[in-house]
Amino acid sequence: MKGIKDLRWIVLIAVAAVAELQYVWLSNSYRLARESLRMRANEVFRDASLEEMFHRMESYKMERFGRRDTTFSLKFEVDTTYSEVGGGANQWLMSNIHTAMQDYIYTEIHLDVSLHALDSIYAHLLDSVGIRAEVASCIVDSTGRVLRASEGKGLRPGGILKTDPLMLDFEEARFVQGVITNPYWVIARQMILVLVATVLIIVVLVGCIAWQMRIILRQDKTAKIREDFSYAMIHDMKTPLSSIVMGTRILETGRLDDQPEKRAKYFRILREEGEHLISLTNKVLTLAKLENNQLKLTRTECALHPMLEDLAEKYRAKSEKPISFVWHLDAETVYADEEFLREALSNLIDNAVKYSGKEVTITFVSQKHPDGSVSVSICDDGWGIPLKDQAKIFEKYERASAASRSCKGGPSGFGLGLNYVLRIVEAHGGTVKLESIEGEYSEFTLVLPYLTTDCTD
Repeated sequence: MKGIKDLRWIVLIAVAAVAELQYVWLSNSYRLARESLRMRANEVFRDASLEEMFHRMESYKMERFGRRDTTFSLKFEVDTTYSEVGGGANQWLMSNIHTAMQDYIYTEIHLDVSLHALDSIYAHLLDSVGIRAEVASCIVDSTGRVLRASEGKGLRPGGILKTDPLMLDFEEARFVQGVITNPYWVIARQMILVLVATVLIIVVLVGCIAWQMRIILRQDKTAKIREDFSYAMIHDMKTPLSSIVMGTRILETGRLDDQPEKRAKYFRILREEGEHLISLTNKVLTLAKLENNQLKLTRTECALHPMLEDLAEKYRAKSEKPISFVWHLDAETVYADEEFLREALSNLIDNAVKYSGKEVTITFVSQKHPDGSVSVSICDDGWGIPLKDQAKIFEKYERASAASRSCKGGPSGFGLGLNYVLRIVEAHGGTVKLESIEGEYSEFTLVLPYLTTDCTD
């Protein structure tokens, strides 16, 4: 268990390390995407501000003169054309031209920036370069205090991305600034592939780790089951072996040569204990063959009453508690491998005797069904099986509540009997049904088909 705990800590540390690396990667990707968005927003906002300024002049000339002064507008269009060659010098020149034009329009014509028109132009230009964003604009002073903002646009202190302010006069008293109000969604849309890849990586990683942990825990459980099984089997074999050794020593001394009855009793004990060991060995070998699909069944018409009568006599003779048998055999025969069916029925009778009080009544019931199948039921009035244990009672090495009773001096065993019954019946192409109420009764029903193509090999 210490190894499992250490493994869990290693897994947790590994997952935390991977999560931290993914977080750093996402954080850096987000910062790069945000910086790229800010740079692109600055470029687009400068264009939007110029376009809004031209639009403002056109509106003024149409209102004042009733026509468009093409010479004036063409002059500005030619003056504002610039190339990327020249870099910072061209940008400085354009910034000064922009400031001069804004200052002239504001002081001479008395037309201030139309923030509503600027918002519309800015959003349209952003959309044209593949950035769908909600925008706003505002007039700020040199300290960044908002003097005027777009109508109905509440500029929150956080969660927004601001462009670099553009001067509106050479006194640096007023600036125009663009704002993207939903930068997180814009960046998220740009990073959608990165986010999807990150989620898939984490899901696959966690899934693989969980699967590996499940395999390791299952292997640990299997190892523990094997250890418990080995201990239980050795313990269960130790008693008959001890009896055989003790009986053999007594018979070797010759002290019982003149006591034929005791001598015969010891020989009977040796035979029964030897048969018990052979039964345990055959059961383990049969289960191994069933698991490897190597068991071959020889199915014939088997008479139920003689088989059950023989088993009843056997358990009457060997049991120390009184056993009563009740017979309700409507079906006299069943199509099965007699040797394996006998062993399966013997296991059920043995359990009925073990897991009962000072005396027990066992009822045999057989019925033939319209489809040709035959059901054989063995019902006892013993301790019963708790409902919570009924789902796993047929598992290999599983003894359910019998294990706790064994600790209190109850019957011993290592959980092969019912699994053996289930495997044998399934090899015949049949099913096993269980009905039980704790403290009242248990009834096991074997349903065997008359003919099946899956009953051999």
